Amino acid sequence: MPPDREKELGIAQSAVIQAARLTKRVQSSVTKVSKADASPVTAADLAAQALLISILHAEFPEDRFVGEEDAGVLGEDKGLREKVHELYAAARQGSSTEEDEMLDLMDMGRGTGGRKGRFWVMDPVDGTATFLTGEQYAVSLALLEDGREVLAAVVYPNVRLDHGGRISEGSVDTVGLGVMLSAVRGKGARITWLDTVDGPYETVPLPGLKPSDRGNLHVVDCHRNRASHRRVVAAVCEKLGATFPGTDVWSSHVRYASLIVGGGDFMVRIPSGRDAWSCIWDHAGAQLIYREVGGRITDLDGREVDFARGRYLSGNRGLVLARQGIHDEILRVAREAVGDGWVE
Repeated sequence: MPPDREKELGIAQSAVIQAARLTKRVQSSVTKVSKADASPVTAADLAAQALLISILHAEFPEDRFVGEEDAGVLGEDKGLREKVHELYAAARQGSSTEEDEMLDLMDMGRGTGGRKGRFWVMDPVDGTATFLTGEQYAVSLALLEDGREVLAAVVYPNVRLDHGGRISEGSVDTVGLGVMLSAVRGKGARITWLDTVDGPYETVPLPGLKPSDRGNLHVVDCHRNRASHRRVVAAVCEKLGATFPGTDVWSSHVRYASLIVGGGDFMVRIPSGRDAWSCIWDHAGAQLIYREVGGRITDLDGREVDFARGRYLSGNRGLVLARQGIHDEILRVAREAVGDGWVE
């Protein structure tokens, strides 16, 4: 691995672990705030984004950022701003960063990405709804260059694999920080078992995915998805002879982990229209890790995923993820179930 990638990977891994510590430490005590789109956010999300950007900006001052959060949600809520700053300062070990400086760091995540240059894509708490209930969530970070994923580090602070290797919302690591998955494009993926909060940790290569048992395919989905989407996924499973439901988790990144280390064989993300594009921070990084262990990803039209369109995957219609050897079959069945349009 080139020295610069090794440095970048080490910094990315350290940053997401620090953000995971921040979020997990306060998971049981935070309350949600509603954003303009009615989705939930917490002080932990906001402080973790400021923390990630502060670490990365200090090391790579010319890089840009695309994050889910920004300071606008704080509005005139002085108490919430103070809470966010308290969490951020504690994570930065008493950093002298003033509140306004922290807000500026947070707002650096408003970047638009695109086809040129380097930018870090982050989701400080992916799965806020289940984070609030003490279940699964992820802290994700990916480096994109000219619109392509080149590096990823994702921590799953609550993941504890059940007997049989599955991930579930209720099987929570109450001692450590779960696991971290990371990868560099073309260099394979790694897994770090974060069995304590403070480390030290051991990182080892992540083995490639084994071929799927076509007679016992396992689907990854989410029971919170809209009923029309669940019906389509159930129809796909019926056609393939796969048991439905399989693994059901809310966080997008935890669904990827369910494919990478949780024994899942495939996932179909149902498109719901041009006004409901997926956000790139729900997928960047985890897709790279999945491909590095042998997974294949396209949209329902067989196209590669395009991360160069800005903050959304506006160039793709849905997603099909499957292990090598079964992707074409999953894609064919999913296309038949969805058709050429959308599922409302």
